[in-house]
Amino acid sequence: PSFVHLSTAIAANTSKCLKIAAQNVYLEGNGAWTGETSVEMLLDMGLSHVIIGHSERRRIMGETNEQSAKKAKRALDKGMTVIFCTGETLDERKANNTMEVNIAQLEALKKEIGESKKLWENVVIV
Repeated sequence: PSFVHLSTAIAANTSKCLKIAAQNVYLEGNGAWTGETSVEMLLDMGLSHVIIGHSERRRIMGETNEQSAKKAKRALDKGMTVIFCTGETLDERKANNTMEVNIAQLEALKKEIGESKKLWENVVIV
């Protein structure tokens, strides 16, 4: 759900059988980041999962591989599970760049996270 509907989704999940995930998070901690949502805010809401690097964030908002990786590292450092989105645009697919694009996204994540098995255990790559 969108950020403004997260509380409603959390409240409706009375059986707790679903994991509710935020659609995005800011790469910095709490501070004067008007309009942004920090990891700490998501944790305060009781969330444990966050989606990072969705194609719309990359394509429309211009989020880079490095920014997505930094967001993931911040969320992981705070104990969240990261659903890390990878994928190519239609133009990249038509140009046969699928592997290069996906590898670059994952390499940025690996550069940020390193070899920590503890952190990687909380990454879901989609």
